[in-house]
Amino acid sequence: MNWNQLGYLCRLLSPMSGLNKAQQEALSAPQHLEIYNDGQKNSPLATKLAKNLKEAEGEQQQRLALSYAALSSTLKEHSFDYKTKLLYLGVLFSVFILVNFIYQQFVIPSFSNVFSQFDVQVTEHMANLARFWLVASIALGLFLMVIILTVNALRQFANLTLLSASSAQLGLIIPKQIRHNYDALVALIEFPLYGTLQNDNRELSHLKTCQSNGLDIAEELELLVANKLEGLRDEITAHINRLITAFSILLVILIAHFLMGAYEPLFLMGEIV
Repeated sequence: MNWNQLGYLCRLLSPMSGLNKAQQEALSAPQHLEIYNDGQKNSPLATKLAKNLKEAEGEQQQRLALSYAALSSTLKEHSFDYKTKLLYLGVLFSVFILVNFIYQQFVIPSFSNVFSQFDVQVTEHMANLARFWLVASIALGLFLMVIILTVNALRQFANLTLLSASSAQLGLIIPKQIRHNYDALVALIEFPLYGTLQNDNRELSHLKTCQSNGLDIAEELELLVANKLEGLRDEITAHINRLITAFSILLVILIAHFLMGAYEPLFLMGEIV
């Protein structure tokens, strides 16, 4: 179940709908829920909330429905498009690898033959450069793979498709702060279900106080979740941008080093001639 479908289910079960039990069951059939798919991916968290909502009864079910009805629009999928940037960097890196390969396979042997005629030994020096470029290219390629894996993992965080940060694949490459903030956001979303407090979560304490004083927390929950989610997504975006910037700088440095090394034999040949 995705967030749109959860929102529809909440509207059905809300006391505002005026529907009886039979009508609610009829309208919550799979063919009706499928209408609200809209290409949005299923979320285990949304599925869990829907399961608890269906299992609740009476006043508790109505309270949960009111609390989560407005969250469907707040928790809609985030536009998380880094394909263009990653594709550009991937193409640029691939071109560098191709040029490097051609240079080492065809250009360096030609230079070595020319210099050997003048008793100038540059083979070892060029071999050292080639080894450096190979190691640096492999390291940078691995870094690009880490970035791609990180982006894919963070997409799950940004779209709230995880029950908890610990359930993420390759969670170790995700910064601790992002994982902590994600778990805090999930705890906030699940507050109407469990009413659980966390020592360092001010939002939960605030909702608990509001609830104990008789305030309907549906609107407060929506606002707090929206703010928390926006902060999480901003943090995710900033982290990805830092990774892409670091890769771009390293790639520029490697290309510059390659160009300097590639032109070095030409300068040496000019001195000999």
